[in-house]
Amino acid sequence: MITDKGGIDRRIRRTKRNLQSAFILLLNEKDYYRITVTDIVTRGDYNRATFYRHYQDKESLVQDLINIILEDLIKSFRYPYKNKKWLSVDSLSSSNVIIFYHILDNANFYRLWKDSEGVPGFQTQFINTLIQLHKNDISNYANPDMDMDDELFITYRAYGVWGLIINWIKSDFQIPVEDMTDQLIKILNYHPASRYKLNHF
Repeated sequence: MITDKGGIDRRIRRTKRNLQSAFILLLNEKDYYRITVTDIVTRGDYNRATFYRHYQDKESLVQDLINIILEDLIKSFRYPYKNKKWLSVDSLSSSNVIIFYHILDNANFYRLWKDSEGVPGFQTQFINTLIQLHKNDISNYANPDMDMDDELFITYRAYGVWGLIINWIKSDFQIPVEDMTDQLIKILNYHPASRYKLNHF
């Protein structure tokens, strides 16, 4: 019998992780709304009493899972400037941008968005997290000479990052992480031309 607090905490984390993994596996087989607590405990080889010791319902399990994913996303986003007061976007390198490693580390979860919505509401929470990170951590987002609304610029960038990730998921992560990182850095540093060549058909 485990009596020390550290052992109990580890056992609780392991049980929660296994229940979450069972839920993710089920999402590959059926729609989110058709998954029940019984499905989860059966797939995870637990009983309902064990489930309800840790979660009130399916939705509380899902939110716990999302919180874990978003906490790791925040750490990944902040990695390039975790010990800095200033960060120059044009000085970013693929070695200090790790957001795509975050995606790969949680590939079983993110892969759910390849063909469907995955977990309802997660996309909104992901984008809102990026928006809040920009607002709380970074100033001078847009070029001041462009007379651009900062909030609109941040929203545009957050949706752009999500779109890049979705495209990568739909390709089954075929593009190497380093190449995805290089492309993200180039996009962040891109300044559009003031004139465009038009192709007429």
